[in-house]
Amino acid sequence: MQKVIFDSSFLMAVAETPTTWFEDTTEIVGGFRPILLECAKSELESLASEGGSRARTARVALQLSSKFSSERCGGAKVDDELVSAAKTSGAVVATVDSELLRSLKAAHVGAITLGGGRVRLV
Repeated sequence: MQKVIFDSSFLMAVAETPTTWFEDTTEIVGGFRPILLECAKSELESLASEGGSRARTARVALQLSSKFSSERCGGAKVDDELVSAAKTSGAVVATVDSELLRSLKAAHVGAITLGGGRVRLV
């Protein structure tokens, strides 16, 4: 079963604009095990503790990921942790962060993103 590591940006995007992201991901990668790194979860928790619509979106993103498997992070920046974890485990990363997508491509790590409200492999 393919591991898919979710970035907070992807979860925020699907929380903000509901899509068929789960079904689309299953169609693209087959059965998958969703993973949320602890450092990405911390980003969402930090955003959720603030006020406003962004905080509400972060709380929805946390709810979406509540049944995901969790994996530890080292001490690096979150994006570096995502790239490293994916490269080590052969996982795909789900993100809408263009800078992270460039880093994943440079590291030869598979990625999925959203385009036109649908999940696509990049």
